[in-house]
Amino acid sequence: MNAINIGLVGAGTIGGGVVKILSAQARFFDEKLGLPVKLTRIADKNIAVLKTLPVGSAICSDNADDVINDPSINIVIELVGGTGFAKALVLKALAAKKHVITANKALISEFGPELFAAAEANGVSIYFEAAVGGTMPTIKTAREALVGNEIQSVQTITNGTCNYILTKMTQEGLPFDEVLKAAQAHGYAEADPTLDVGGGDTAHKVSIMASLLFGGFVPYESVYKEGITTITDDDIDYAKKLGYAIKLLGVIKKDSGSGIEVRVHPVMLKNDHILASVNDVFNAMAIEGDYCGKILLYGRGAGELPTASAVISDVIDVARNIVTGNPIRIPMGYYSIANELKVAPIDGISTRYYLRFTVLDRPNVLAAIASELGHNGISIASVIQLESKSDEAVPVVIVTHTAKESNLQTAVKKLEGMDFSKAKTQIIRIED
Repeated sequence: MNAINIGLVGAGTIGGGVVKILSAQARFFDEKLGLPVKLTRIADKNIAVLKTLPVGSAICSDNADDVINDPSINIVIELVGGTGFAKALVLKALAAKKHVITANKALISEFGPELFAAAEANGVSIYFEAAVGGTMPTIKTAREALVGNEIQSVQTITNGTCNYILTKMTQEGLPFDEVLKAAQAHGYAEADPTLDVGGGDTAHKVSIMASLLFGGFVPYESVYKEGITTITDDDIDYAKKLGYAIKLLGVIKKDSGSGIEVRVHPVMLKNDHILASVNDVFNAMAIEGDYCGKILLYGRGAGELPTASAVISDVIDVARNIVTGNPIRIPMGYYSIANELKVAPIDGISTRYYLRFTVLDRPNVLAAIASELGHNGISIASVIQLESKSDEAVPVVIVTHTAKESNLQTAVKKLEGMDFSKAKTQIIRIED
């Protein structure tokens, strides 16, 4: 081929990084790899931004259809985000028999089956390395490197916004709201941070990883998600006293009878846990398989060039597929509605728990808490109860041994209905 022509839609932060890397590396790709990739067209509704980028000979416009309708384009890179316009764009590109590369985790998580079916029907492929973990090679690891393994578990930190917030709360003793404002000022958090701090962004990513690792489809809606908005500086302090760090974790575990576990929520990790020291905007993923044992991926989960680097890795993969005449080298037919995987309900899991009760400081309260927990088969590992200096409510912090979630929720609900309880109980799961 004289050239493998690329059309880019969306030249924002990540798209701009893609333009920069392609400009800097085009000769290397051609001369050293034998892949004559060429950025032929770029579309962005803010066409003025393109004047600041090394676009070379690429034809620039504000209309995405210019990319789709160009018959010379072999690969379309979608970097506009969202699931409305982006989905329509990707389906148009696939129908035009163009390969698609995207960093859009929501699109793959929520509409993957439809998109992969369209790609297969048109003899092309979709690549999405940048959708999970930024620069970390998570998708390639799941789809290729670990295919000979039965995956036992995955623990992952894949939201830089939440990790930054929890890191600053831990290191500087600042409350959530104050750190969130700082994260927004630094560009680490969106003006509307709900998807990040509410756990939705991480849930998109773990639904994709669970689907790939277990060979089926895990719908986004089936993922239990809980964000970090209720984590207080008190919880951070108690975690320190107990030798833990609080992280927002995506957890995936193999089927133990009621389905695979796929959940997102704050957890306490022992300070010597490999993920406990992953701080600021960095991401990490700890994977355990039956043959590979434990492996760790670590790197920047966001940012212009780290994420663009992942997009470029897909460009090279797709270009190699085109050159070798194997356009669907990695079939995705298993990622389908017909092959939906059963996900275990959250109330069926068993783990250890951190509980912070807010109660009146009076005789027999601790005994009542211990009794109700014991009645539901929950054993106490440790207790912290501070002396009250007034008639105000006080915290009672309990760490449990392994217990079933449904039993714990039953006990907590009963205790919150008692007259000594003065606030909702804080529950944080503990992962080993």
